[in-house]
Amino acid sequence: MHIMIKRILIAGAGALAIAGCQDLTVPNDNTPSVEQVFSNGGDLEGAVGTVFRVFWGVTQGDRSGNETTPVALAGIGEELTSADIGTVNLHEVIQEPRVPYNNYGAGQWINRKPWYDLLEVTATTTDALKALDNGVRVGAPTATRPNGLRTDRARIFAKMMQGLAHIYTGMLFNQGYTRDETMDIAFEDYEFKPGKEVVAFGIAKLEEAIAIATTSSVDTLPTTWINGQALTTKDLIKVMNSYIARAMVYSARNPADRAAVNWAKVLTHVDAGVTAPFGQQADNSIIGTRSIYVQRTQLSTNARVDNHIVGPSDTSGAYQAWLALPLSARTDFQVRTTDRRIHGAAGPATNGKIIGYLATQTMTSTRGTYMWSRYRGVRYGTLYYNTGFIQTMTPLEMDFIRAEAKYRLGDRAAAVVILNKTRTQNNLPAVTLTGPPPGTGCVPRKESGACGNLFDALMYEKRIELYGLEAIIPFADYRGWGRVLQGSMIEFPVHGRELQALGLPVYSFGGDLPGSAPAPVGPFPNGGGG
Repeated sequence: MHIMIKRILIAGAGALAIAGCQDLTVPNDNTPSVEQVFSNGGDLEGAVGTVFRVFWGVTQGDRSGNETTPVALAGIGEELTSADIGTVNLHEVIQEPRVPYNNYGAGQWINRKPWYDLLEVTATTTDALKALDNGVRVGAPTATRPNGLRTDRARIFAKMMQGLAHIYTGMLFNQGYTRDETMDIAFEDYEFKPGKEVVAFGIAKLEEAIAIATTSSVDTLPTTWINGQALTTKDLIKVMNSYIARAMVYSARNPADRAAVNWAKVLTHVDAGVTAPFGQQADNSIIGTRSIYVQRTQLSTNARVDNHIVGPSDTSGAYQAWLALPLSARTDFQVRTTDRRIHGAAGPATNGKIIGYLATQTMTSTRGTYMWSRYRGVRYGTLYYNTGFIQTMTPLEMDFIRAEAKYRLGDRAAAVVILNKTRTQNNLPAVTLTGPPPGTGCVPRKESGACGNLFDALMYEKRIELYGLEAIIPFADYRGWGRVLQGSMIEFPVHGRELQALGLPVYSFGGDLPGSAPAPVGPFPNGGGG
């Protein structure tokens, strides 16, 4: 493994993306060394302040080549569909039937960019933390802060981002590296660890950061670190607790994993989590602050809301008729529902609060009309992705995680209360312990057309309300609930270029390859799940 680890160690201050594409035997005098970048507090602080934007590129798709990653995740999670968007590389993972993912090419941005960008975050933060451990101080010492006025702030943020880089690597990839500032071992001693171990390592780093922040004086981040947000270290504690809850729930690869989550512990982190939306202000002039994912989910001309998002709301039978057709005969269809998030009271061709309807179909038929949809997101509008406050985590998401935890721990009454907050605001009758009221107006419905139960309602509410928040959510929920289409990738392989550089066999997932999704399974809790 020494080639990859050597690349990490020389990468400091965001140079990984450059170094990863260069012959390591050729010196680059224009790129400062790790020793130069982290030899003084000012440079160290500047480097740490850039890493969230790199991480944001993975989650929201705002760095070169990164757009396809969140859009692909949303496609596998049946949140977005498109016959047009992006490259053949994207079509490769959303076409039906699913095919093996080509992990051999030099491009393949879906797994290439998140792999290298998350390693870049790991490299920068780990080098910064090692420098702090070796005595570099940020800011002048004071009577109350003898180690430097801003040293603790830099340490907390670096440790948080180190944890998040590992968590997302472990959630997305089947394997990855674990590395922190305490490790100083021979290159050849590093090896891949299973994705779940990488997630656990990342959670431990967040717990370390929380411990430091809890015992340190309260500081406020520069508004350039998370653009436009003057977050305090107390705010970061809430954010980190919510990310731990995410990591515990969203790292599950299948229904058995999801059921085995320590839901009681999840609740402790949700209860200590965010109380206000977390995200950053988009600025079209600053890469790493916008959201191409939000652009694609909102009013995009060549991406649409997947029919599996709106279908369960349909009370007319159109969704079941569409499901019964062979792929070659499927086109777009129109749902009728009482859910005002899907369409207005004036009729099925009017916009709802979250989803809108298109009078005409503009997508190509070249790749199959089964990808067609007439629905698009209307919550934010066309320019919000580069002008608005982009939320990537909200208290509502934590509420839905809380609802699932309560449900699985046997407290269905608590889950009912949470679900009815959003249902009753949108013209849907309240659910009971058994689910939505049966009858002609039942929402949601199973794929069979039967009225859904309480867990069906939980899945439906979460998917509608969090549409367009962050692509890891529909992807991770669908695989954890066992709903991804057979043959889908449920995790990414390490990028083929990396494997080739290490002299390792290139492998992949998808289609009929081992490790790909089986047919959607049940039973779900209480027999739900469609």
